[in-house]
Amino acid sequence: MLSAEELTRAKDQVKGNILLGLESSSARMANLARQEMYFQQFFSVDEVIARIDEVEAAQVQAMAQRLFDPDRIAVTLLGRLDGVKLKRDRLVC
Repeated sequence: MLSAEELTRAKDQVKGNILLGLESSSARMANLARQEMYFQQFFSVDEVIARIDEVEAAQVQAMAQRLFDPDRIAVTLLGRLDGVKLKRDRLVC
C-alpha cells in the first residue's frame, strides 16, 4: 500500500525533475517537440504540475498492479553466476 507520505514525496520528486529539466533551452525545445509528437498539443508546466497533484494513491496502486504482473517478471544477470539459482517464486513481489 502506498502511504500518503510516499505519494507526496514521489510527486515532489517528479515535479522537481520537471522543473530542473526545463532549465536549458535545448531541454525546453525537446519537451515542446515531445509533447507535439505524443499529444499534438502543448501543456504548460502549471498544467502538468496540477495533473500530478491530482494523482491519488489508488491510481498509482492500480497502475503498479497492471505493470508489475508476476507472470511477466523477468530478470537479467550479468557477471559470474557461480551458484546462483533463481526460481520464479523468488521473483514475485
